[in-house]
Amino acid sequence: MRDSPFDELDIAIVDAVRSAPRVSWRNLAPVLGVDPATISRRWSRMHSEGVAWVTAHPAGSATPACALVEITCVPGRSGTVADVLAADIEAATVKLTSGARDVVVLAQAPDFDALSRYLLDRVEHVPGVTSIHSHIVTRSALEASRWREGALNDEQRRQLRTDAGTRPDHAAALQAPDHRIIRALNIDGRMSFERIAAQVDLSPVAVRRRLARLEEAGLIIFRCDTSRLISGHAIAAVYFGSLDAHELEEAEGRIRTLPGVRACSVVAGPHNVIIDAWLRSTAETHDLERKMRQVLPALRIQDRSLVLRTVKLLGRVLDSEGRSVRSVPLLAQDSAPGHR
Repeated sequence: MRDSPFDELDIAIVDAVRSAPRVSWRNLAPVLGVDPATISRRWSRMHSEGVAWVTAHPAGSATPACALVEITCVPGRSGTVADVLAADIEAATVKLTSGARDVVVLAQAPDFDALSRYLLDRVEHVPGVTSIHSHIVTRSALEASRWREGALNDEQRRQLRTDAGTRPDHAAALQAPDHRIIRALNIDGRMSFERIAAQVDLSPVAVRRRLARLEEAGLIIFRCDTSRLISGHAIAAVYFGSLDAHELEEAEGRIRTLPGVRACSVVAGPHNVIIDAWLRSTAETHDLERKMRQVLPALRIQDRSLVLRTVKLLGRVLDSEGRSVRSVPLLAQDSAPGHR
């Protein structure tokens, strides 16, 4: 990969947006020590070039049913299979990988029955697919929205902390206007209240009020993603491991401390822990695995794959360098999703 055309300030802006995805440039300026116009100009450049963007998706009691799906393909067809699946709203993330599987998909649907239909009636019948192995996600031990490049110091992170007022409401549910708001924010998580209002047929005040409720109840998560052009972590890896059931809860906290670990899902399947990591080089693949073993002696890594190319990332179709080229909205309708 060629040298990045983006500097430390660009990376700091991205990390700040990761911490506070809808922060105003006026409020961010004193945190970073630069003027709002500079931040606006640099973010606009990164966003327009598809190297940084903010996405929103349902969370908490509104989380859709999800599965991590390993797919093997007819030789020479994996790229075509990945492109076909990337057009599906149910295929949130699609990766071409090395090792025992050709494609890994994060599939999601409003409820378990809909997820089952997608896997059985759609994925299994895509031309070029020879087999699939599905791992139903029972919970997320670590959300990718928590990923940081480490570009901010402790004081800057403290100033941007926004999670103190969140009080997850497990009885809360999305209403039809909420689905439309989240759909708009899935396309652009920094969309203004006025632009959202124009798309969902509500007033800006109503949009602001509903979005505040969604955030307070933990029904929505924002996250900032980037192309590998702007990240020092050019290599992505997926680890498939197992832990005894009684060790899962303690393990979740320790997994969050591991450098490079971007997300971790607890699943029902032959492997019950699947870990996504971002690394600086292929040499770090086994270094991270060794660190996992030190922190979690009970964790048995049974397989691993390097990501050859991320074709789609949480609703964003990417080019070969990881730039966002178009959005495939994650929500197709207003029907309330079920639990993960």
